[in-house]
Amino acid sequence: MTDWEAIVVDDASSPPVALDEAYKNIRIFRHSNSQGGAAAKNSGIKEASGEIIAFLDDDDLYDPTYLEKAVYVLDNNPEMEVIFMGVAWFGSGEEWGQRNYDEAMLKMLAEASGKIIDDAGTILFGEKLVNALLKSVPMAFQRPVVRKSALARIGIYRDDCLLWDCDWAISAALNVKCGLLQEGLYRQRAEGQGYSSRRDRRQEHLDSGIEIKERFLRNAQSGLYPDHLIPILTNAAAKAWFDLAWHHYSQRNRCKAVNALWFSERRQFNMPNLKLLVRLLFGR
Repeated sequence: MTDWEAIVVDDASSPPVALDEAYKNIRIFRHSNSQGGAAAKNSGIKEASGEIIAFLDDDDLYDPTYLEKAVYVLDNNPEMEVIFMGVAWFGSGEEWGQRNYDEAMLKMLAEASGKIIDDAGTILFGEKLVNALLKSVPMAFQRPVVRKSALARIGIYRDDCLLWDCDWAISAALNVKCGLLQEGLYRQRAEGQGYSSRRDRRQEHLDSGIEIKERFLRNAQSGLYPDHLIPILTNAAAKAWFDLAWHHYSQRNRCKAVNALWFSERRQFNMPNLKLLVRLLFGR
C-alpha cells in the first residue's frame, strides 16, 4: 500500500513532535493544549484527505500489511462501512493481554453471529453485533478502519466520554454495516501503561458505561433507531445500573448500592436485582 498519508496529531507534548526531514505524505497537527485521545483522533479525521481512515496509537504498531488488507476488504465489500481489525499483543504483558483478548473475542463473536465472507476469515455482521457490543467491546472493536463518508452517520469520537472507543463501536454497529478482519494485524503494546484501565477507576468506567447505554436508549425511544432495538438497549441499561449497584455493594456502600439498584429496577425487573436487594436488606 503506497497511496497513503499520515496525520501525526501532537496532543501538546513537550518537546513538540518534529520530523527530522521532510516527508511529502506525513504531516503534523499540534494541539496547543492537551485534549486527550478522542480529540486527537477527531483532529486527525478533520485533517485527513483520504477516503478511508485508520488510527494508530503512538505506543502501538501496524503489521506491514495492515492497510493493504483493510483496504482490500473494503474495496471488495462496498456495503461494509467499517472493518474492525484483529489484535496481536506484544510487550511485557503480552501473554496476559493475548489470553484475555482471545477469551473475550470468543464470547463476543458467539453472541454477534457474523458470517464469514472470504478465505481470510473476514466476518460481516448483522444486527446482532449491537447486542454483543453492549455486553463487551474487545480491543479489536476499538481498532476500526472506516470510510470517511460513513462518519456522517456514525459520528466522530465523543471527547466527553471516558469509554469513547467503546461508545464509537456501538454507534458504528447501530448505524452502518460492519465487519471484522480476524488476523492480528494491529499490534497492541501491553506494558501496563493504560491509565484509563487502572483498577481504581472502576467506578468511572461503570458510570461511563451507564451514560453510553442510557444515551443510546434515549435515541432509540426518540425514533433514531428501530423500535425493536428498544428492549435490547433497555436490558443493557438495566445491566449497567446493576453492575454499579454490585460495585457499591462490594465496597460496603449500601446507600449507593440501593440507589443504583433502584435505577436498574426502573429499567427492567430481573432476578439478580431481587437477590442483591435481599443481600442489602438482610446483610447476607
